[in-house]
Amino acid sequence: MKKIKLINWIIILSVSIFSIFYLFFGNHEKTIYKNLIIISIIPVMLIPSLLNKFSKFKINPEIEFVYLIFIFFGHFLGSVLNFYYKIGIYDKLIHGLSGVMTSILAVVILVKSKCYENNPIWVNILFIISVTLSVAAFWEFFEFINDNIFSKDAQKVIKTGVDDTMTDMIMAFIGSIIYSVMYFIETKTKKKMVVGKFADNIK
Repeated sequence: MKKIKLINWIIILSVSIFSIFYLFFGNHEKTIYKNLIIISIIPVMLIPSLLNKFSKFKINPEIEFVYLIFIFFGHFLGSVLNFYYKIGIYDKLIHGLSGVMTSILAVVILVKSKCYENNPIWVNILFIISVTLSVAAFWEFFEFINDNIFSKDAQKVIKTGVDDTMTDMIMAFIGSIIYSVMYFIETKTKKKMVVGKFADNIK
């Protein structure tokens, strides 16, 4: 556990230092919008640590590691270094990954609420998919509001209409379905692999 904690802090410190350096010396669009994206990665990465310190909801180092990896690929590479615009398929891959990540979040909620092993399998699957779709919808709400405040087009409405928004949500849905299928197979075969071992680890 100490090793995972150390790795987590190395990720946080490394990304924070690079982001601050990139903020002042990087070759990027020097706007308030872009600067906010760059600097916001620091408090975003610290969310698990802050929750552990100031709330009753505790996040173990393994879950924090998964969260930080997602922030690294989604926020740092995607938004700070502009991979979303440099690599055409990158945005969709991250939204697919977000479906898996929010499915993990749903399992955490189920385990912490003592429902994971007591609920019928179909109830857990519906909950997992519902959490993913809810998070995906709220993210699109955030992008819509953000676009209107800063006169941006993160949702690519001008270029694609609703296609980009709907594709993002579908990719998150597919990620959740993949995770749910893994959960279903493990439960029916009674072989704990990725999903089962993860659930055991957060009890």
